[in-house]
Amino acid sequence: MSRRSGQAGTIVKAGGWYRVRFRIDIPGQYERRQMSVKICPAFGPGLMTKSARERRKVEIVNSFGANSIEHFNKVVSIESGQTFRDQAKFWLNQCTTRKRKPVKPATICGWKSYLEKHLNPLIGDLTLSFINNSTLKNAVSKLSAAGLSPKTIRNVVQVMTAVMSSAVNEDSEEIHPRKWNFEFADVPVVGEQRTPAFTGENVTKIINEAEGQERMIFMLFAATGLRAGELFALRVKHLVRNGVTVNQSVWQGAVQKPKTPNAYRQVDLNTSVADCLRAFIGDRKEGFIFQSAKGTSIHQSNFLRRSLHPILAKLGIEKQGFHGFRRFRVTHLESSNVPAALVRYWTGHANSSDGSVVRQTVTDKYVKMEKDTKFRADIAERIGLGFELPKPEVVPTVPRFEEKEVAVSY
Repeated sequence: MSRRSGQAGTIVKAGGWYRVRFRIDIPGQYERRQMSVKICPAFGPGLMTKSARERRKVEIVNSFGANSIEHFNKVVSIESGQTFRDQAKFWLNQCTTRKRKPVKPATICGWKSYLEKHLNPLIGDLTLSFINNSTLKNAVSKLSAAGLSPKTIRNVVQVMTAVMSSAVNEDSEEIHPRKWNFEFADVPVVGEQRTPAFTGENVTKIINEAEGQERMIFMLFAATGLRAGELFALRVKHLVRNGVTVNQSVWQGAVQKPKTPNAYRQVDLNTSVADCLRAFIGDRKEGFIFQSAKGTSIHQSNFLRRSLHPILAKLGIEKQGFHGFRRFRVTHLESSNVPAALVRYWTGHANSSDGSVVRQTVTDKYVKMEKDTKFRADIAERIGLGFELPKPEVVPTVPRFEEKEVAVSY
């Protein structure tokens, strides 16, 4: 079925009535159906003037969607039987392979989980043309009944709407444009989220409880505020004087680009931590700073499950992830009156605390923290760590095997 050209309709006089005749696409058949709709009586009460009949003709043709791209697309969709499950598979592949703003593997993994666990079981077999606000309302109701948090429900809904928007025609126009009504669908509003953070006392206890490589990892987390993927991607060459260079990340053993353009940065260390890190590295010249027994990068989930969470349970500290160290670091920087521009630079923030994108002001564009190395170093020394270093110092851990890197290009 190819795209139909527009039609004006034809006015005829038949059976004592003026009628408009036109054709309309029908699902399941190539030939269009011939329509004949009354306009007005041909004589007597109700008779319209010629110009009024012309206006009414146009109204009738348009009311049936005979010239509507939306109606045509709906017919094509029904004809093809494209389901939500099929479109979701296409959308995920497109997000992974596109050259403009490719999506990180960790994000794709989360989206796959939403589709497999929630959306495909609920609406996977529905044809796209029949998915609307009522479908959304029903899905939200079932997700709420399943005990999902408001934030998770919003994330699932975001994936659902993105899949629908990805169905486009050859002109990249949405085939199923929808004006989603979150109020009608009762999509929950996300309130204040749980954002646990370690205190300086917590960090000191965690570091003292850990040993060897684990101890150095916790020290660096708290002293830098690095994201887990950034810290576990650090190589020996990334320790430059009293700072670490962040120019890559790692996820499930695969090296990739950092989370955002803002994440490329030099994070300055207090001299005490820099000395410990140099002692930890020892005479190594290459490889990841922190390694598994096989010399590969450490998997975040494994380290979280086998090291951090058991220590937190033993110490009676609230269970949380690596972001607890990041929040501790940001809190320490702000309470030490570190300039906001430097806080953003060291943390590599692209988003504010509420998730909205941080917009650069005119002043921000003139501040070049990456070039003022002496100022950054002075601040790193002045503010200290906010926690106590263990005694004796960290004992260097020598890798047992040569590293084998798994790289992913984007």
